[in-house]
Amino acid sequence: MGRRKVTHQLISDNSTRRVTFRKRKHGLLKKLKELTILCGLRACAIIYSDYEEGPEVWPNRKEVRVLLNRFGELPVEKQTKFMMDQKDLMTRMIQDAKKRLEKEQMHSRAMELGLIASSTDIHDADYSEDLIKAADVVEKKIKVIRERIKAVESGRAIVIIE
Repeated sequence: MGRRKVTHQLISDNSTRRVTFRKRKHGLLKKLKELTILCGLRACAIIYSDYEEGPEVWPNRKEVRVLLNRFGELPVEKQTKFMMDQKDLMTRMIQDAKKRLEKEQMHSRAMELGLIASSTDIHDADYSEDLIKAADVVEKKIKVIRERIKAVESGRAIVIIE
């Protein structure tokens, strides 16, 4: 049996919110502990909540101080290397979506040109990227030539030799 989809919004009932907070906090700290054990790294967590006096720290205050001091000694460039605000996150998401769209358009174009017979050929489609671009150039040239033919036939011929 699967889990139901959770909508991420503030839980209005205070007691339900408190229970959810405690369960999720416990799960988060459990995952953090597993990560430190399995990957052999040092990590800490500082959690502020309305349900407890002061912050809760994991694994202990001494370890948190050591890691925060170590982090503070890093140059600002390294401290902020992987940090992003909402704008940066949206920019990255837009760029990724554009790349996916471009890839899908390229695949669609290849299908249209008959360069890929089926979806199983998608991994072999990398070689056809140059063919697709060449086909696009040819189509544009054909369109220009047809426009010139129409212009000549209609008597308003403008001949441009490239």
